[in-house]
Amino acid sequence: MSASGIIKVCGLCREEDVDQALAAGASALGFVHHPPSARHLEVERLVDLVQHAREHSSAHTVLVLVDAVPERVLALAERSGASHLQLCGSEDPRDWSADLSGPALWRRIAVGPGALEELERWTDLCEAFVLDHPGAPGGTGVEVDGVLARDLASRAPCILAGGLDGANVAARIQAVEPMGVDASSRLEREPGIKDPAAVSAFTEAARQALTTEGTP
Repeated sequence: MSASGIIKVCGLCREEDVDQALAAGASALGFVHHPPSARHLEVERLVDLVQHAREHSSAHTVLVLVDAVPERVLALAERSGASHLQLCGSEDPRDWSADLSGPALWRRIAVGPGALEELERWTDLCEAFVLDHPGAPGGTGVEVDGVLARDLASRAPCILAGGLDGANVAARIQAVEPMGVDASSRLEREPGIKDPAAVSAFTEAARQALTTEGTP
């Protein structure tokens, strides 16, 4: 599936939050496997949640990883059935290959100095790029530089992240013109616990804005 029109809810830690995101219309679900994160899932829990999502929808199931080792995470993807790997650390594209039979790759791009060079290094391998704030691998809740993000989104399929919620996602889509959007921390009551109203507001506003942007 193309990255066009992607609405991703990330940092999911509970079955009820997976179900809520799907009911609200999310087309991609993010599951974090990175111990420093407040939304980290141990392997068994991650596998259970991904399989729960797969049983209830055809949405992308995205493993969000930092400094991933290919052999380990490919085995995890195969075990869970996840459709995508989102690489958010210091991974080197020379260690990865485009395997059409395996999970698709998304690469996080820190929207700051060197962003274009990083995007170009990964272009041949990645289905899409997640544009996020350079302050951390993810979950900062801080908006990115819209001018630079727009330039990046004009060059490759890009999913905009960084401080998005129902109140600002439409304006950010209009400003950046991404192929999709991704939100986590601003959709929560507390880390790892999603707010159903915030999830619904985000997905509805994003869907309307992405549809408008895609209309000639």
